[in-house]
Amino acid sequence: MFLRKTKIVCSLGPTAETLEVISELLRSGMNVARFNFSHGTHEYHLKNMHLVREASRLTGIPCALLMDTKGPEIRTGIVCDSGLVEITEGDIVLLTNDDGLCYSPKVNANGEKEPTRISLSWKALPKEIKKDCRILIADGLVELLVLDTDGEATITCEALNSGSFGSRKNVNVIGVRPQIPVLSEQDKIDIAFAIQHNVDFIAASFISDASDIVSILRYIEPFNSNVRVIAKIENEEGLDNIAEIVTVSAGVMVARGDLGVQLATERIPLAQKKIIRECNIQGKPVITATQMLDSMIHNPRPTRAELTDVANAIFDGTDAVMLSGETANGAYPVEAVQTMAKIALTVEASEEYRQKMRSSHFYDMEKTGIQEVLAKSAYQTAVEIEAQALLAPTLSGNTARLLSRFRPEQAIIAATPNEAVQRQLLLNWGVVPFLVGLAEDSEEMIQNAIRVGLEKKQFKMADKLVVVAGVPIISPIMVNTIRVLVVGNIIARGANAGGTNKLEENADFPHRVTGRVVHAETPEAALAMLRKKGGEILVTKNLDMSFVPILRIVNGLVVENPSDLTEEMLEMINPHIVWISQVPKAMAILEQGLTITLDSKEKLVYEGSL
Repeated sequence: MFLRKTKIVCSLGPTAETLEVISELLRSGMNVARFNFSHGTHEYHLKNMHLVREASRLTGIPCALLMDTKGPEIRTGIVCDSGLVEITEGDIVLLTNDDGLCYSPKVNANGEKEPTRISLSWKALPKEIKKDCRILIADGLVELLVLDTDGEATITCEALNSGSFGSRKNVNVIGVRPQIPVLSEQDKIDIAFAIQHNVDFIAASFISDASDIVSILRYIEPFNSNVRVIAKIENEEGLDNIAEIVTVSAGVMVARGDLGVQLATERIPLAQKKIIRECNIQGKPVITATQMLDSMIHNPRPTRAELTDVANAIFDGTDAVMLSGETANGAYPVEAVQTMAKIALTVEASEEYRQKMRSSHFYDMEKTGIQEVLAKSAYQTAVEIEAQALLAPTLSGNTARLLSRFRPEQAIIAATPNEAVQRQLLLNWGVVPFLVGLAEDSEEMIQNAIRVGLEKKQFKMADKLVVVAGVPIISPIMVNTIRVLVVGNIIARGANAGGTNKLEENADFPHRVTGRVVHAETPEAALAMLRKKGGEILVTKNLDMSFVPILRIVNGLVVENPSDLTEEMLEMINPHIVWISQVPKAMAILEQGLTITLDSKEKLVYEGSL
């Protein structure tokens, strides 16, 4: 099965707020659900969060939650009589900080014409603005040129074009960085709410430099949360400081909407490529967002230009593509996700894309350590042996993130016991995260991962896997071990075998048992080494009646020589035991602690879980 490597982020809104629609979004390819806190109440967002989690439970498809902050925005005031401010090119416009009403040019009681008046939420603007700066209102619908400022309350501007707008429209100032805290009081309330309800990502708006991210991380720290902070790049300062921002962030969003207002429109493609490349170099996930399939808000099919835009973002190396109004307010939310998924699969299947991804590991690693070197070695090994997948048992997700950096053609199967880590890995290119049971040691975790991978049909018997892990699993080093495994590799066979595992969980293959090897030549040695928690297979040279107490507590048995105990005796001692005898050199071949599977029907010993 060909796996889509590029992830899809979907904004939720009025057209995607039912269990049925959200379930269809998941089936169509949604990996991350976005909640835009610039709109809607906490109650509204919480309702949709519950719906996403319920849809995920019903479909069996995991989904991460991303909250998008309102950010340090500037807005116009309320328009008089709830109408529109009408502006004509060349008009004189007064911007004030007095919270007054906004109105179009009018004639006062004395018959004098009063200029357009617009109040702004940023009180310090008259003091900080400079002559010849430009001010954009309503996503650039109206552009003003600053003529003068009194330094206290009023800015005098000239309208550079005609236009109209309503109340509470966004304002962008070109040429001055607003001295506004990156987190407003409302943002702090929203973030606390989001953390309380276990969101996986916070997309922080209008990030200008690394200190903005650091201040957000400091605010989050007392919550003791593992939420990951994504930096939204929406202005010139953020673009200029992209390298340092990427370093301190968990990822980046190319927010082309506001970025397109702050920059000349023709610069947006180059800005996008610059941001994506920096994220690729540093191994951080990057989301490309805004107007990707914009026409699908109203139409069932996108334009050719939009298809090409999405494809080019994927060719650029983006980890994820995002739908905004297409899924939040559009008439065709499910079709938009299906279209996005088809584009991604088509691009990823092309030889041009594969060739580009093969060359992506040439990026210089400025901070090369043992983890990076081993991850790169694992990538190269997978290429050379034509492995089916890279298998990464992980507690934190960092091993899988490291592998994603190299853009392997193989799927990166991340096996983790942590549900939050599973969801957060849904944003990383090429990573397929699965939940596995918490293991006591690395070998058990690896075998759990293989078993789940087989169940989910990510690979099959006889496939080659490259296992990348930190051993032991509590090791502070993310990657310190690389192993090549063949799924279902036969490592030994016997001359005699019998027994069935009659336990309910093994109903499909009663002649098989999987467990951890325990070497022992005497019952006393076996008793000392058994964990007595089940899931263990005794491997010994000779078997006689002295082993009876041990046979009652193990799941499987391998004997090098002929057994002194008959099949009937073994079944009476332990009705669930699966055994194989006369296995040459069993003690030497089957290493202590190795996970193996016994098949009494075939008289075979397999490496790992089946």
